Amino acid sequence: MLDGRTKGIPGTTEPFALEQIAEKGWNVLNEDLPLPLMVLKRSALDANAQIFGRYLAEHGLSLAPHGKTTMSPQLFAEQLANGAWGLTAATVNQVQVMRHYGVPRVVLANQLLGKTHLHTIDAEINAADDFSFYCFVDSVAQLQNMQRHLGGVPLLRPIRLLIEVGAAGGRTGLRTKAEAAALAEAIGNADQSQFRFAGVAAFEGVVPGIDKTPSLVSDFADLVVDIARALPTSLYAGLDEFLLSGGGSAYFDLVAERFKSIDLNVPVRVLLRSGCYITNDHGSYQSAQNQAKADPKRSWKSDLIPALEAWAYVQSTPEPGLAFLSMGKRDIPYDGGLPVPLKLYRPGVGFLPVGQAEIFATNDQHAYVRLGADTDWQVGDMVASGISHPCTAFDKWRFIPVIDDNYAVIDGVLTFF
Repeated sequence: MLDGRTKGIPGTTEPFALEQIAEKGWNVLNEDLPLPLMVLKRSALDANAQIFGRYLAEHGLSLAPHGKTTMSPQLFAEQLANGAWGLTAATVNQVQVMRHYGVPRVVLANQLLGKTHLHTIDAEINAADDFSFYCFVDSVAQLQNMQRHLGGVPLLRPIRLLIEVGAAGGRTGLRTKAEAAALAEAIGNADQSQFRFAGVAAFEGVVPGIDKTPSLVSDFADLVVDIARALPTSLYAGLDEFLLSGGGSAYFDLVAERFKSIDLNVPVRVLLRSGCYITNDHGSYQSAQNQAKADPKRSWKSDLIPALEAWAYVQSTPEPGLAFLSMGKRDIPYDGGLPVPLKLYRPGVGFLPVGQAEIFATNDQHAYVRLGADTDWQVGDMVASGISHPCTAFDKWRFIPVIDDNYAVIDGVLTFF
């Protein structure tokens, strides 16, 4: 249920069910909804699903998209309907949201430990016959913590463990074959009704220096493959498949190329966890995509379409060359680059050239915009901006309207952060 207390819903609106939103006849350009407003473009969402799905099929890859990008059950359902193998979570809370909405297979791309978290997961496993749960493990100490808190609790299915490989100076994950061998031995000696080896995983996005030297991604992926090859075959004997998982939203093609080179005595599923493909952006991921397309050695050559726009009013023009938009850190991402003004709409007139405009700073509720000498912005104009980093866009909004290409509101999604 939504009402006037919900950010993005007109204040005079009586409570209504989300499924009724298209009946309202709202249109962003008619000022039917309050600004600031984050919107999702339906045509872009559909195009990205087709584009990325085609790439996965052509290269024999599977996908468990990272749900932390959107934390939207409606979008989870679309991703699964479009062929996703499962979904990825970063926290146990996110796992709980996914399970509440029926996601059957979840990868926790993080370390699982702590009493409450273990009891939450064992309850989820034992509550349904169709739930498969995977998590990262990068040390014997973590495995021992899990064993201690799980105790003798019987599980309908074991927790499936993915040995995480990390990069020196990077984030979590073991660093060497020796560490992997010690962890593999501990997993092999664990109670197989509670814990079972499932494969190897990594995240290349935190390898130090890749922003300047992308080739480091391939080097890191080679390390992951080497560690996977060095594991004792007894660890995965009898498995239906060996999972080899990696791939954020910037270098997934480089990781996939290296991971596909592995040859084991069991089938290998190369599982990407890219999450931002669903919306792309006008910033960091657009740049990464362009970088891949320009490199003849890389396999990604497609164009994902930015699906998110942030709309705000020009609320003040207090000095020549300076304007303020009615959106700020509470409404838009700013960690991966500031929004970029794309469109200017003047109510009663229509779309006009946006001109030379740069957002150069934000406060909680304001965006500072530097205007060119010939740029004509007026108080009351509506400005659409492209964002950078979808993961910190969705978390600003409990409700996001879905629009058609004419900015009519045809649906909406809810988020659970």
